[in-house]
Amino acid sequence: MIALLALPLSLLSLQQGGSIAERLAGRVSPEIASLVEELGTAASARGLPIDPLIQKAIEGSAKGVPAERVAAALRLVATQLDTAAAALRSGGVASDTIAITAGEFAITAGLSGNDITALARTGANAAALTVGLRVAGTLAALGVPPAEDIGLVSVALRSGEPASSLLLLPAHVQSEIARGVTPAQAAAGLARAAAAQPRHGPPPGRGGGHPHPPAPSHP
Repeated sequence: MIALLALPLSLLSLQQGGSIAERLAGRVSPEIASLVEELGTAASARGLPIDPLIQKAIEGSAKGVPAERVAAALRLVATQLDTAAAALRSGGVASDTIAITAGEFAITAGLSGNDITALARTGANAAALTVGLRVAGTLAALGVPPAEDIGLVSVALRSGEPASSLLLLPAHVQSEIARGVTPAQAAAGLARAAAAQPRHGPPPGRGGGHPHPPAPSHP
């Protein structure tokens, strides 16, 4: 499941060069290429990324999925991109194709537009929010319910955790699940620990830098 964070890097990068037709040439059927051209051109005009559409078309064709199913999936991706963009705007985040792509990934995993808006309202910068959205999507795929999922990622984003720490959250949840707790309990427990960290310091074994030196004794 953690591999969900390692989807094609193009989904987290800037739009690749070349026209849609050039990028799909020889990789999908003419019918699908035409649909991607249509949906991609319309999406681009609305300030949406086109890479998720291109990747979905290539993925479906490579797996031998029937054209009508690939077409339905492409239309769904276009709708999810619109939903992600609207949700980010509601959260005060200006159009950012990379964040929109991450939001679409989270929605595909089972989160809603309201969930995306909640993460956008944490005040995290665009880079951190993008990572947070993808982590939230991965947690959803692990079975973490939306409330606990967004609660955990929101706490991490508000605390200013570096991307490297955010990316470890799914592994921490999996570790707790392996101990016999539910995904919801695992996420809630980690959120409580993260919220308490500024007051009590990091949990044992979770890092947190060098310990403070002991206070000098009073005479």
